[in-house]
Amino acid sequence: MLSVVYFLCVVLFGFLTFVLWARIALRYVRISSLHPIAQAINRLSDPLVQPFARFIPSANKRYQRYDSAAFIVLAITTTLKFLCIGLLFLNSMLPVGLLLSYIILDLITQPCSLLMYAVILRVIMSWVQPAWNHPAADVLDAVTLPLLTLARRILPNFAGMDFSPLIVILALKTITLSISAILPLHLI
Repeated sequence: MLSVVYFLCVVLFGFLTFVLWARIALRYVRISSLHPIAQAINRLSDPLVQPFARFIPSANKRYQRYDSAAFIVLAITTTLKFLCIGLLFLNSMLPVGLLLSYIILDLITQPCSLLMYAVILRVIMSWVQPAWNHPAADVLDAVTLPLLTLARRILPNFAGMDFSPLIVILALKTITLSISAILPLHLI
């Protein structure tokens, strides 16, 4: 029964963190709030973010790149995740230092994992349908293009082959594996 509760806890908090990171990323890359994906993400995350946005004067201004209210909710959600996991498996709270290190390191690995999956999805869609015309394509392009452009500067095309997605995927996976190896318990 404990494994079922753990699974449900991980799925729930994973979904919440995905939605919050997506909201932060869409604001950062300046996807319009009229975009269908941005509307869906905002509709899902508004019940959590809006109560905090009322107390932050600059949170509701659309021209800003950083959604500070969403990041505060993300930090609270990650904290609750590790508190729940600690209470489930250790029957007590994690020590404060360990809890803070898990929270900080998890807030680093989450966007790395999401960016890695976004690059993989972009590569798969470029193979399946190169002229993919969908609102998700706009979002994937906006989110992944800066990383791919940086990788293309490091390693240009070889005989028409673009290895920049491979470089980005390897770099992001190396970051997440290195951070996971630092932690004494595998709770992430």
